[in-house]
Amino acid sequence: MTAKEEKQATLIGDFPTTVNVLQNLERSEVEPLAFKVLTTIEPMCQRVQIAGSIRRFRPLINDIDVVLEPRPVSVNLDSWLQIIKTIRHEFDAVTAQQGPKIARFHIPFASKKGRGHVQLDLYRASPETYGILLLVRTGSREYNISLCNLAIQRGMRLEYSRGLIKNGNVIAARTEEEVFAALGLPFVPPRNREVQEDL
Repeated sequence: MTAKEEKQATLIGDFPTTVNVLQNLERSEVEPLAFKVLTTIEPMCQRVQIAGSIRRFRPLINDIDVVLEPRPVSVNLDSWLQIIKTIRHEFDAVTAQQGPKIARFHIPFASKKGRGHVQLDLYRASPETYGILLLVRTGSREYNISLCNLAIQRGMRLEYSRGLIKNGNVIAARTEEEVFAALGLPFVPPRNREVQEDL
């Protein structure tokens, strides 16, 4: 398959499956790429932020997570597809998954471990879900589970795609601070979201 054919294949969903995705990379290696992605797509976003293990200042990184709210282009259209095309073009990225809420790419990358690809996940939020998506995609997984359990104890439930639910209604989702406050918690900095004792 030629490079042109491969790029055309990614546009119709025939995504390559043989990419070497690098794991356990040092944060100092990956951060420059993550912030380059951020500055590249920022003009097309209302809000955008790096999430995941980079935001939690973990020493080793498996992927780059970015939560974004696309900027509106017209009444019924935003810049989501333009963001996806820009990532492909600017970073020579291979599309691994594409949908209305998430896009996954493999970006060529040379690390101390050798050459391969870094996985980039873009998560599309609305104004109503930006906070809950940023909270959940920042993690850690164990911390998210702790928040879900705390919500249940307090007569609520935490839905990753909607927010904090009470009596069938969303009561907090737009910002992380709003979700923490509704759970009766102070804001917890991302670097501290690792253990249940934080609750």
